[in-house]
Amino acid sequence: MTLQSPVSSPAGYNRFLLLVAGLGGLLYGIDVGIIAGALPYLEATSGYTPGQLSTVVAAVLLGSVLSSLFAGMLADFFGRKPVMLLGAVLFVASIPVITTSHGIQVLVFGRLLQGISGGFIGVVVPLYLAECLGAGSRGKGTGMFQLLLTVGLVASALIGLYFAASVGRLEESAGTTAEMVLAAKDHAWRQIFWASLLPGILFLAGAAGVSESPRWLFRKGRKDAALAALSRANGDSAARMILEEMERNEVTARSGGTSRDSLLQRKYVVPFVLAVLVLACTQATGVNSVFAYAVNIFQQAGLTGE
Repeated sequence: MTLQSPVSSPAGYNRFLLLVAGLGGLLYGIDVGIIAGALPYLEATSGYTPGQLSTVVAAVLLGSVLSSLFAGMLADFFGRKPVMLLGAVLFVASIPVITTSHGIQVLVFGRLLQGISGGFIGVVVPLYLAECLGAGSRGKGTGMFQLLLTVGLVASALIGLYFAASVGRLEESAGTTAEMVLAAKDHAWRQIFWASLLPGILFLAGAAGVSESPRWLFRKGRKDAALAALSRANGDSAARMILEEMERNEVTARSGGTSRDSLLQRKYVVPFVLAVLVLACTQATGVNSVFAYAVNIFQQAGLTGE
């Protein structure tokens, strides 16, 4: 009798998919929130104008918008897994670019890389989960992504709090000079970004260990590979049933009928429009800017962080 590793069994692999989903959400949350703790120290040590600092903050959002426009197209052409890997690689690469920068252009470029990474992850990871997880687990995958996204925002705040406490202790120490405080603040904002490197590496490793989306493989005519990917997540018998259903839907679509999974069905149109409106209204509140400037806002309100 052979023993299977936890990840080689369908249940273990589904848990692994949920873990990867969580890491993707964690990375996206850190992507958005990490600048908040670093910004006051960057402002104090860089000599950049308010306009330049705003560009540094907005570069992530710009990169995210641009990559979101093309993420679906790239995922359809190259596959879901390669785009997730690309997002992870870009995030990991952005950290040394940002932390070793000594000019506004390099810093903005690093932040753009972070934003492009976030756009890819925010679009492709939920898409990948929807195509790989069974109907009973898709809600778990989406919930895990959103939960860890929030955890990423909180983790970013805690990282900033840790370095704020370190700088605060130095400022209160006897014999501390202005040069020492300035050096500590310059070190702090760079280390805040370095602290976000580990989640990027973990997500890169996790994305490398998953199978390609079976539905993408099926649409590309690679039915044997699709069956193998389905078997990994659902077991052999269930995988064959899912593949047969996909084949029936394909025949229906080619004959001019409406696929059972088509988004154009009346029962799906209203929920889809409502979901889009909710997301649009959420972004229209400017919540991402609030996250980015949270520390500055609290400081201007009179809170010291002590």
